[in-house]
Parts: sequence; structure tokens; C-alpha cells
Amino acid sequence: MNRDVRNPLRIIPAILAVLVPAGSIAWIASVPQRLGILIYPEQIAALMLGAALAVVFFRACRPGRGLCNAVDAALGVAAFALGLFVFIRFPILSEGAFRHPTEALILGIATTGLVMEGLRRVIGWALIVIFAVMLLYALFGDWVPGALTGRPQPVADVLRFLGTDSTATWGQALQIAAFVVVVFVLFGGLLLAVGGGDFFTQLSLRVAGNGPGNTAKVAVTASALFGSISGSAVSNVMSTGVMTIPMMKKAGFRPEQAGAIEAVASTGGQLMPPIMGAAAFLMAELLQVPYRDIVIAALLPAILYYLSIFVQIHFIAHRDRIPSLRDLDRTPMASVLAQGWLPMLGIGVLLLSIFSFNVRAELAAIWAIVAMVALGLATSFLGPEDRRLTPRKLLDAVVTTGQSTCDILLITAAAGMIIGLLTTTGLGFALSLYLLDFGGESLFALLLVTAGVGVVLGMGLPTTGVYLLMASLAAPALTQLGIAPMQAHMFVFYYGMLSMITPPIAMASFAAASIANAPQLKTSIEGFRFGWIAYLLPFLFIYKPALLMVGSAVDIVYVFVSSAAALVLVTGGLVGHALKPLGLATRIGWTLLGLAMIAPIHELAGWSLEYAVSGAGLVLLAFYAITGSGATIAARDGIGDRPTPR
Repeated sequence: MNRDVRNPLRIIPAILAVLVPAGSIAWIASVPQRLGILIYPEQIAALMLGAALAVVFFRACRPGRGLCNAVDAALGVAAFALGLFVFIRFPILSEGAFRHPTEALILGIATTGLVMEGLRRVIGWALIVIFAVMLLYALFGDWVPGALTGRPQPVADVLRFLGTDSTATWGQALQIAAFVVVVFVLFGGLLLAVGGGDFFTQLSLRVAGNGPGNTAKVAVTASALFGSISGSAVSNVMSTGVMTIPMMKKAGFRPEQAGAIEAVASTGGQLMPPIMGAAAFLMAELLQVPYRDIVIAALLPAILYYLSIFVQIHFIAHRDRIPSLRDLDRTPMASVLAQGWLPMLGIGVLLLSIFSFNVRAELAAIWAIVAMVALGLATSFLGPEDRRLTPRKLLDAVVTTGQSTCDILLITAAAGMIIGLLTTTGLGFALSLYLLDFGGESLFALLLVTAGVGVVLGMGLPTTGVYLLMASLAAPALTQLGIAPMQAHMFVFYYGMLSMITPPIAMASFAAASIANAPQLKTSIEGFRFGWIAYLLPFLFIYKPALLMVGSAVDIVYVFVSSAAALVLVTGGLVGHALKPLGLATRIGWTLLGLAMIAPIHELAGWSLEYAVSGAGLVLLAFYAITGSGATIAARDGIGDRPTPR
């Protein structure tokens, strides 16, 4: 929080920001219920959304802007007043809006206008355009020909619905963000406040070792650890990339390669257990399963994702003779663990609560926060100053949480509006029937269409927004075709996330390119190459569900081992080098065999042929590892002394 408390343009957003995590903690801890106050979750969520909207408008105020400041301040006051009004009047209007039509209409107009303007300021026009299309369909659905034709509704009724109904703005999407995501963002902020950032960095330096391309391996490890806390690809790039990208360039990676590695590694943080992105918490609530089930299902795909990046870095470092930087500032592992005891305590309490005591994820996060705060403040006089938890750091973490979660609350509120319109107009049901008919002809074609729609939507939206829309539109059709809900939702989740590294609009790659001083398009193309495995993994969720820990232990081990071997073969074929150079025929053979190992051959020709293909791939890799061991030793002994080609 800014220390200039005398400036109201700075202190007002900070005060409002505190209300966001405070409201989340109060509801999760059942404070109103313990006080004997009967209150709806929509009321608390509305108050939090009003505070978040007010923060967005007030923080736009700058000295010397005159009339613009007056407009932004007025919008901020109106936004907070909106939250208070819904907090007070929601029980009456939600059950009897027809008795107060004028009041409900004004509320709908104010809610729609303020949310859309706030959304425009935080993520641009993409979600607003989608909302506008849905609103037009609700008003003029009878103009749409064919199976998607709808019944037109009066504009006043639609606006009243958006302002008062529990299935729209104030519904499930906003409540999940308010009562689950916010508290995990606070947990991540406190981890960083007690030295978690330096702990993750030093741990990454130790894990990366001294082998070829070790600087890029540091970047991947650090980004995976940071990303599992932040859950945002772009913010992760901006946090870790300022350190890792220059380090990779110094070692000899091209600027676009360094940017791409950081972008792909940071994007994967959204699928990296134990703390994934906001979409993972939304998935747990939509599927009505414990969050730990999402974590377990996401574990093996996340390992394969990062294993693929490590293998590519290793092979490229051998191919381009990129040296190992041996002068990295490393702290001994014992010291790393000793100094990082407080972050490890927080993570340990969180995991123990979820997996051993079967506590709800959001309540487990509060337990972890309480443990870190209590012990952190009690031991604030010990250790280095940057690792001490002081009241000032605690307040800063709370304020930062409120400010950084404004985007998520606005996105989920707008997504709730869209989902509500899909439901009330019947368009969601009609689209599901259409996709169901299409999938009846070819499931694979439906999966391709779903993947394409997810990537296209994601080019203008964050992962959270894409997932919510795809979970409402495409996932129901997939489940009605016999696909398990977890498989369907993980499929759309992955393809919503992949928009971050998919050209032509790849936000994570663009952010990394700005740090690397590299062309944006080249960086996004390199990111697409480094993240190739992520485009295939979702299809494995459908055709080989053992990758999501579904099935027997033998099936799970087989699918994981064969997929890991396949990604090594395909990577070697694409890079043209493994432990030693590969000829053209070998590259083609490796690539084709690797893709065959990934493909669901059992669907076409039975398990015997699939096992035979996988066995052939494993034998080939074992043979190559034995015969290539000499090249490995030579590379390890001499590669650090060779000049990096330019």
C-alpha cells in the first residue's frame, strides 16, 4: 500500500480493496452465521463486487486530470453504492422484483452499465462484445433462423433479470470467485510476503543443476512454482521473467527462445498443483467435487507438460552448444530449507488440511493463512528483514489482494450475466443440442471444433472467462455423449489456457517478448513450439482417461510412461538432436513413432497393437540411451567450454 496516506486518490482505493478479502474471509469463516445474522451469499458477493468496481474507477484518478477525475470518482461512488444497495435490498428484490418493477429496472441498468464499463477498463472489449451478442439474442431471438431461433423478451425484463436474479450477475460464478479464489490469492500474497519468492527462486537454482541449458531450467522451475501460486500467466511472466529472461539470453538462448520458454512455463502454472489458477476452483464448484479431486486429476498432465519443456531445453542446449552457467548465485540446500520454513509451513498446512482432514479448499487456505500470520508475527524479530512478516507487510498483502482480484470479480460477474442469458433464452440448451447432433456424427470432429472455439475465445479473454463460457456451452454436449464430466471440463480448461501462447494473439508470449526485446510474433511462434504437448494432452483426457488418474494403477502407469516416452521421441524429432545429432530419417521415424504412441490405437485396432507400438518406442529409447551415453559424457565434460554459435 502506498505510504502517502494524505493523498485521497491513493488511500481511498486501498481502503476499498481491504473490503474484498475481508468479505471473503468473513463468509468462509461463517462470521454472520455465528453472530446470528441471516444473510445470503449474494449479498456479500455484491458488496465485494461493488468495492472491486470502486477500486477500478478510483485508481484511474490521477492528479491534474480535472473533469476525468470527477467522472471516475463519481463512477467509483456509484459502484460502491450499488454494492451497498444490493447488500441491503437483495432479499426483497430477488423474491419480489415484480412488486418493485421500477426499482428492479434501475438496479439492472446500473449493474449492467457499471460492470461493463469496469470490464472495459480491466480487460478490453472482448467479453463486452460477447455480452452484447447475447443481449441482442435475448431481445431479437426470433430473427435467428433454424434450430437456434429464440423467443424475444422485453428489454426491461432482461435488465431486471440481470440486476436481481441469482442465476445471473450475483450467481455461482461470482460467488466462487469471491469466496474461493480471493482467499487463495491472499494466501499467495502472504507466501511472497514471508519470503516465498526468494525461497522458490533458490529452490529452482538448486533443482536446475549445472547441466546444459541450466538457466532455462531455472526459469521453468521458478515459473512453475510461482505460477502455481499466482495462477495468472501474464503476471507470472512479469514477476519471474525480469530475472530469468536476461539470464537465459546471457547463457546463449536467442531472445525469442528465452521469451517463449518463460511464457510457456508461466502459462503452465495455471495447471500446476497444488494451487492452480482461478479456473480450477471454478471447476471444482461446477462439478461439485472436492478441490483435491481436481488437483489429483491435474497432476500427471502437469508433470508431462513441464517434462516436455525440460526435454526440449536439454536437447536444444546440446544442439546449439549452449553452455552451462556455473556462476549462478546458489544458496546451500540446507540453508534454503531453513530460511524457507514459513512458506513451507503455509503450504504444508494447506495440503494437510485438504488431503488428510478433508477440509474445503477455501477453509484450508484460511487455516494456512492463520498459521503463517500467527507464527510470522510471533517470530518477526528473527531472520533477515525481507523474510519477516510485519503488520505493514500484512496490510500490504491484504490491499494487494483486493486490488489484484478486481479483474477476476468483474470477469466472473460478466460471465454470470452471459451464462444467465444463455439459460433464460434457452440458447445454451439449443447450442448443446446442436453440438450433440454434430458429435453424434464424429466425436473427434466435435473435439476439434471445441478446441478451436476455446483458443479463439481465449485470444481476447483470460482463462477464467473462457473456461466459464466453454463449461456452459461445450462441456454439457461432451458429457451427454458419454464423456465423464471431469474429462470434459479438463478438456475445455486446457484449451482456454492455451490461448496464452497461441499465435497470433498470445498474451503471455507478448509479455515475455517485451522483456526479452524480441519480436512478438516470433516469440509467440516459439511458444507454440515449446508448448506443443499441451495441444495433444486434452485429447488424451478423452481417449486415455487414465492420465487423469481414472482407472487401475496399471492403466495409469502405462499411459503416463508411454506418454513420457512419446514426448521424448517427438521432441527429439522436432529439435533434430537428442544426446547427439539425429539424421533426417531418424527424425521422421522418432516423430511418427512418438505420435503413434500418443494416439489412441486401441480405439481402432485393439490394445495389442497399442502395447506393441509403445513397447517398440520404449525399446528404441533404451537402445539410444545406451549407445548415446558417450555423447552425453562428452557433452557434460566439454560443452561448458565451447563458444555459443551466433
